[in-house]
Amino acid sequence: MASVPGMDRLVLRHGDNFFGARKSIHVWLTWHDPQNANLMILLSYILLGHKDWEGAEVSIFAAYPQAEVRERREEINEMISEGRLLISEKNVRVIPTDGTIDFERLVEARSSEADLVMIGFEDSRLRLKGGEVFLDYPELRDVLFVSAEEPIFID
Repeated sequence: MASVPGMDRLVLRHGDNFFGARKSIHVWLTWHDPQNANLMILLSYILLGHKDWEGAEVSIFAAYPQAEVRERREEINEMISEGRLLISEKNVRVIPTDGTIDFERLVEARSSEADLVMIGFEDSRLRLKGGEVFLDYPELRDVLFVSAEEPIFID
C-alpha cells in the first residue's frame, strides 16, 4: 500500500452491495487505535451531508476492556452533551471486551447488515499482514478502513 508520510489513509473494500440503501453507517472505536476515532466520526458526518445518504443513521460501537468501559462511556456521553458528537445516546454502544472475545466475529455479528462499516487500522498490523488486513471481516458488506496519521480534535 502506498503511503505518504503525514497523510491519513482510507481504504474502501466493497462488493456487490454498493452501500445498499445508504441508511446505516457503523463506526467501530477500539482501545488499540484511538487516533482513528475522531477521523472516522468526522467522515461519517461528511457522508451524512451527501444527498445519497440523506436520512441515514450513524451508530457508534466502542469496544474497550472492561476496566475502561465506565470512563470511555463518560467521555462519549460528554462529547454528545457538549454537541461535539451529533448523535443520539441510543446510537452509542459501549461493549466490554477482553482477550477471550474474537473482535472480528463481534463486529460481524453487530454490523453485518450495515450499509457501511468504518474500522480503524494501525501501521503495525499493516506491516505484519500486508494487504490481507483489508480482507478481514468477510461477512461485512462495504468497509472503510481508516488510519489517521495524527489525532484530529473535534471542537
